[in-house]
Amino acid sequence: MKKFLSRVRAAKWSQYAGIILMIFFPIILVFITELNQQGDFSIAQQLITKTPSILLFDILFVSLCFYFITLLVKKTAISATITGIVFYIMSCVEFYRFRASGAHFTIGDFSLFTNAKDVAKFANIKIFPMQILTISVLTLYLLAMYLFRYRVNWKWRHIIPSCSSIIVGLMVFFMVPSVSNTLFEAFSVSHSGANNNFIQQEKFENNGMIAFLIENITNTISTINIKKPENYSKQTIQTLAVPNKKTIQPKLKPNVIIVMSESYADFRKFKQLQIPDKYYQNFDKMAQEGIKSTAIVPTFGGYTVKTEFELLFGLPIKSLNGTQAPQHLIQDKQQVTIASDFQNQGYTTTYMHPYTSEFYDRGEVFQRYGFDNLYFEDDFEPTKFRGYIDDGVAFDRIIQQINEDENPSFIHITTMQNHMPYDSETQTQMDYYLDGIQNTDLRLGKFIEDLKQLSEPTILLFVGDHFPFFTGEDNVYEQLNINSQNCLDLYKQPYVIWANYDADFSSVPTQEVSVFYLPRILQDIIHLPNTEIDQTIWEQMKITPVYSTEFQLEQRNEILDALTYDLILGDHYADNINQ
Repeated sequence: MKKFLSRVRAAKWSQYAGIILMIFFPIILVFITELNQQGDFSIAQQLITKTPSILLFDILFVSLCFYFITLLVKKTAISATITGIVFYIMSCVEFYRFRASGAHFTIGDFSLFTNAKDVAKFANIKIFPMQILTISVLTLYLLAMYLFRYRVNWKWRHIIPSCSSIIVGLMVFFMVPSVSNTLFEAFSVSHSGANNNFIQQEKFENNGMIAFLIENITNTISTINIKKPENYSKQTIQTLAVPNKKTIQPKLKPNVIIVMSESYADFRKFKQLQIPDKYYQNFDKMAQEGIKSTAIVPTFGGYTVKTEFELLFGLPIKSLNGTQAPQHLIQDKQQVTIASDFQNQGYTTTYMHPYTSEFYDRGEVFQRYGFDNLYFEDDFEPTKFRGYIDDGVAFDRIIQQINEDENPSFIHITTMQNHMPYDSETQTQMDYYLDGIQNTDLRLGKFIEDLKQLSEPTILLFVGDHFPFFTGEDNVYEQLNINSQNCLDLYKQPYVIWANYDADFSSVPTQEVSVFYLPRILQDIIHLPNTEIDQTIWEQMKITPVYSTEFQLEQRNEILDALTYDLILGDHYADNINQ
């Protein structure tokens, strides 16, 4: 065998075969990547006949990656192996991610690679024929490249400027929007600014995976490039502050509970679905006994941490350019949050999430959020509903915490029970999802009765983090003809504020408000003393009740932007504004 390989490699035509394999590798890899993520051959026909300019764009980008690595390692077979594995893995991640959640793989998802084991639980991973075909073709092609191996014999004095040119070119492309947008338009790559699931789906259908991911990188870079407000200074922040009106300690300090219910949504708003009231009967009863209104959440179908951030900080994600992972922007220091506000008023503060502490780095990052206690999956009884901690267990843990705390309790819980996937061999995804909602409703009914039995006054805010996303033939949103032009209803979540005592709900707004205002509303109901920042944001609710990227893509609120920048990215002048 060794003699045969030596003879093949020694043949005059062997080098030419190696060169040909090197030249055609980027083309082959583009088709392998797109076929693998799609799962069928339709994407190949689209690229060739409908979007050849995007096909050319993909080939050029993959060629740059491949030839850059080739210049570094000099051996084309090794370079092809590295490039091929990276693109193949990304295509598999895209395939399973979209099947599980209806959302496409983006650059922001790289932050979850450290939680790959937990993320894999959400996907029903099994091997499909297309994956076998594509990995077989890739493997055979790589073996051929090792057989007819070709080596780049450039000197480093040529390699260094060539690699530097590629790096500089890519940096200009990704960092300068005018350059990337010009190239996107030249190759007919869709590159709209907003990134809700429906706009992303339309972009993906046009761009395919590779061009979609490249466009997403440029869009993400522009998103995380949060500009410092003009004339940003301590004096500027002080001038924004509104004098606080409530400084006297209230006589009554009720326990305060915020339940952010995973994927909880009321589908009765879509009359054509004819959803029975039985799934929401205890939710309706709670609303009748308390008060119900509508909040605008900053996400749909996923990225729970966006709604969670707004509830924990009382600040808008829009002021952070709608970032998908706000926890990664938080400075490594103690933060001024809703929890720390209550902590300063003598409350024992607790965060609960009946899932792993590593997901979204909650166990580490939330230690700086002003919580006395952090409880995750291992701190709950192991009773589960379809693989996740049952909402009833979560609600019981809240009652236990209130009984354990010597001081009034502030508790925020992010539940997990109704997280996707919603796959079932016997039910549609909607029926499967609604069974989970009905279980939540039953547990909610018992929870309210338990709260009524408490001797301590207690107030509860209940809100869903986002609407769920369905995939494939069971995609209810396709049946409802919802698209990027009419999807705003999916960002509107009903919320209920309920109390086991005679609370005054007169200050609860009847109009729609962004979800980040809800903690301030709770503070107002219980007459918690305000800081000047609290009062400033409360006043902004009257001026800009809804401040969300999906609702005002261009409109800005300079006061909210400045305060958010200061408290999250800036010098925290607002921390000591009263000093």
